[in-house]
Amino acid sequence: MSEPMVQIKGGSSIETRGVDIIPENERNSKASNVFYVLCGSQFAFGIMAIGSLPIVFGLGWWAAFWAITVGLAIGSLVIGPIAILSQRTGTNGALASGAHFGVKGRVVGSVLNIVIAMGFYALMVWTGAQAFVSGAHRLFGWPEGTGTLLIGCIVISAITATVAIMGHKIVVLFEKIGTYFVGAIVILSLFTFASQFNVSYEGGKYVLGGFWPTWFLAMLVVASVPISYAPFVGDYSRYVPNANSSTKLAWATSLGMFVGCWLAMLPASYMMSTVKDLSIPFVTGIIGGSPSWWVAPLALAGIFGSLPNGGLCLYSAGLSLETLGWTLKRVTTTIIMAAIGFILVLIGVFDVSDMIHLIDAFVIIIIVGVSPWLAINLVGHYLVKGRYEPLDLHISSPSSSYWYSSGFNISAVVSWAIGLVVGLLFTGTSVFTGPLVQVVGGIDLSFTSSAVVGALLYYILRKIFPYDLKEVNSEITQNDVVL
Repeated sequence: MSEPMVQIKGGSSIETRGVDIIPENERNSKASNVFYVLCGSQFAFGIMAIGSLPIVFGLGWWAAFWAITVGLAIGSLVIGPIAILSQRTGTNGALASGAHFGVKGRVVGSVLNIVIAMGFYALMVWTGAQAFVSGAHRLFGWPEGTGTLLIGCIVISAITATVAIMGHKIVVLFEKIGTYFVGAIVILSLFTFASQFNVSYEGGKYVLGGFWPTWFLAMLVVASVPISYAPFVGDYSRYVPNANSSTKLAWATSLGMFVGCWLAMLPASYMMSTVKDLSIPFVTGIIGGSPSWWVAPLALAGIFGSLPNGGLCLYSAGLSLETLGWTLKRVTTTIIMAAIGFILVLIGVFDVSDMIHLIDAFVIIIIVGVSPWLAINLVGHYLVKGRYEPLDLHISSPSSSYWYSSGFNISAVVSWAIGLVVGLLFTGTSVFTGPLVQVVGGIDLSFTSSAVVGALLYYILRKIFPYDLKEVNSEITQNDVVL
């Protein structure tokens, strides 16, 4: 085992623990820290841009309000229990999923995590840099060209990479700061835009042609944000001691996602409804429409808000890259992911033709992949009654309890693949529409169908083809609540 920290100048430290098991004597976190991490990371203009989409899609204010509220409630409640998996195993979500997918089958979760993290990371940096550009233009008259945008991207990328490399302790600190500092500015913006806001705003042309298909699309896009965090949650719940209440941890996870997203997305929808031209990007629209005296705080919120979420994405991607079996340390894998992330950012700077449609397609397709993965892990957790052999998750040989068939749990992998395909068939976005969408009246049932099919199929296959894991020696404690 490596030492947990390496001390550097100034009393700060770099976390050197990767996906190895966090010993109980080093688990000094608690449920409230998980709440702050998930809550604080939502106050980013990248997340707020997703919250503005119901208005961009053509919904009125109240329709957007309920699409956001319902979507977040569903998504947040679903991911809460996944936090327990990493609390019990002491490792990150992707590696812990090996208990149900196999020690090699965990690659499914690792790849999903990396793709989601890199996509959201690029979105965070882009929107943070847009806040820098728009704010500098209004305050100092700087040009709104690619050069200024590139400078903003470089600065934000460098800071987020530093936060991610430093590790868990610094990421949590930034999330707490983000919760109070950026959250306060976002909420105060409600009063700033009050004179321009119309509670009776009825929206415009529906992006999918009708109200209900458009409303369901907006609701699902919003629900995709908390669900997409499913592979990330374990990065923080693994530091919560097993003696702590699992129920409390699950609720802290759900509430952190709901509160953070709700307080970020509703103001975004509120402010976007005051923008006259909905084709204008969210960040440019709200900073351009802000009173001059509020431009500086709003721009700062956009710039700083991208740091906690961007750091969280890189940190998680680095851990998932480590689970792929390479003999690389967490710091090295995080640097690799930071470099890849910056390349994606550069591509976006020079070649983003339609950001709204890209975001729409990205979040929906991602949720179709994550939903069956999440559902299968929860069903697996239920079937094993929440008991695991953490050490065996790190053994990639037949001696592991989770070797299944050459390292893969065929039942889980097949269930996930079929759930993914079914979800894509029912996917309806402004970019991609599955062939079965019209069968259900144009309503997007992507993540619902993928999750239900994946969960039911896995449960049935496990009953038909039971796999007897070797006896678990650890006993369920008073706090072991099976969800």
